[in-house]
Amino acid sequence: MCGIAGAIWSDPRRAVRAEQLARMTEVLRHRGPDDDGSYRSELKHREVTASHPGVALGFRRLAIIDLQTGNQPICNEDESIWVVFNGEIYNYQSLRKRLEGSGHRFQTQGDAETIVHLYEESGVDCFAQLNGMFAIAIWDAKHRRLILARDRLGQKPLVYAHQPGRLAFASELKSLRELPDAKFDLSFTAIDAYLTYQYVPHPQTIYQGVSKLPPASFAVYQDDKLKIETYWQPDPNARFEGSEMEAVEQTKALLDDSIALRMQSDVPLGTFLSGGVDSSIIAARMQQASSNQIKTFSI
Repeated sequence: MCGIAGAIWSDPRRAVRAEQLARMTEVLRHRGPDDDGSYRSELKHREVTASHPGVALGFRRLAIIDLQTGNQPICNEDESIWVVFNGEIYNYQSLRKRLEGSGHRFQTQGDAETIVHLYEESGVDCFAQLNGMFAIAIWDAKHRRLILARDRLGQKPLVYAHQPGRLAFASELKSLRELPDAKFDLSFTAIDAYLTYQYVPHPQTIYQGVSKLPPASFAVYQDDKLKIETYWQPDPNARFEGSEMEAVEQTKALLDDSIALRMQSDVPLGTFLSGGVDSSIIAARMQQASSNQIKTFSI
């Protein structure tokens, strides 16, 4: 688990200073105690405007893959694209091989750099190609736009506050509260939803003016305008046409494949045991796929 935070602004009064960005990421230390990083840019000798915005990206890291060179923010060769992301891209190795075949050159061994080069090649179409859990922020300096994206089922959190002259984002609400000029009034609609459903449905949060990016969506902020699009949705008409035994075998194969993808790590792996059937199956299939003893934890 990592943490990301940052902002893009066209109003100089809403600029996020270096010390403010540091506070936004520091409150996310519990998400990433191993390292932190930041990137901040305002075009020199030019007034900050909608067409020439300022940008700040912050990151807290929990090191899982590429322990030595996997720090963020990470950029492409000419530093025109910068990325911070929380999560894991399970198919990054196959994507990397394809991108290297297209001429892209990598400086690290981690999955974050794959996002950089995939965006270079495919633009916002890159998100549909990612197999993983993720919350991503991309600063595209050439097009002067900030892009936010979230995984298909919304496993990784991403909230944002869109105000005149600025868009701020973070992994958690507490990070946005570090902005000195931000207002955080309770949303009574959200409270009603919480008391009804025991959670606050997206795009609402408990605060007025702060939203969750919906799952399977990306947001583009450019020229002071925010546009949100969906890049994936399940097919409600999909049907399995095989026999019961074929369904069992296909389910087993899919489960084993998904577990193997999630066992890519440069640090020791473990699994939680709740005592239920699902966690027991996952632990058993993990052990079958590993030559080492799998550590399990019950809380």
